[in-house]
Amino acid sequence: MTRIRSSNSSMIDDRRGRGGRGGGFSLPGMGGRGRGGGMGIPIRTGGGLVGILIVLAATLLPRMLSSGAGTSNLGGGGNPPAEVADGTCSSEIEQIVCGATVDVQEYWQTALPQFMGQQYEATKTVFFSGGTDTGCGSATSETGPFYCPVDRLVYIDLGFMQQLEERLIGTTSDLAEQYIVAHEYGHHVQNLLGTNAEVQRASQNDPDRANQYSIALELQADCYAGAWVADVAARNGLESANEIAEALAAAEGVGDDRIQQRTQGRVDPESWNHGSSEQRQTWFRRGYDTGDPSRCNTFDEVL
Repeated sequence: MTRIRSSNSSMIDDRRGRGGRGGGFSLPGMGGRGRGGGMGIPIRTGGGLVGILIVLAATLLPRMLSSGAGTSNLGGGGNPPAEVADGTCSSEIEQIVCGATVDVQEYWQTALPQFMGQQYEATKTVFFSGGTDTGCGSATSETGPFYCPVDRLVYIDLGFMQQLEERLIGTTSDLAEQYIVAHEYGHHVQNLLGTNAEVQRASQNDPDRANQYSIALELQADCYAGAWVADVAARNGLESANEIAEALAAAEGVGDDRIQQRTQGRVDPESWNHGSSEQRQTWFRRGYDTGDPSRCNTFDEVL
């Protein structure tokens, strides 16, 4: 396991077993047309700004996961899931995500003032099962890991995240899972810096290039994740070089071209809004190789 700072539940809001209404999910400025958000599922269902979340067509992801285990019921009654009874950060996957939540934010507490001249504001990761209510609307497990800019929270259904990894990446691994967490907190950093607000305005003023703005936003979050991994490596937190290969495999697995080929059997670059596998790997490596998030200038190079 990647050696990062100790995991604890201080930055976790565990909602598993509480249920949620599910249903519609959208971002401010999207006119309700964007639904769902998951790590690297880059298919848009309508116009408007994708913004911080990774938007997917609701018909594709359930189809891709139809052969796997189903998600939890949305109702709040009955016995809570086993992982709740065992404690918020007790199982292996919980420890990985809890530890990454703490470690990534401690990194940004130092890195954001150092590289961007702004103080970091900590937030939390929400664990949920089945569905939950968010500042961006009601979300289900099929939403995947996502960040909501309204309430400034990262949302993860752990069981669904593992299914996602197994089907898109082919395996699960510590650093791949931590990369997902770091990517979502990269969106939080963009929210604090006002980057997503600028992208929203630019996309509204130039809707023909909205996908390109979205791609730049997502690749920057990948680059930020790479910068965090560089910090982990500098603290001798990586057990082997193979862990970087795991993170790169995760970035490749969630490229627009890879997802479209698996879910649709064809690739449509015009509909991309997160970048190709090659782009996602390239920008993760940029962050990792430089260790400097201020050099994640995706808007200069992608647009």
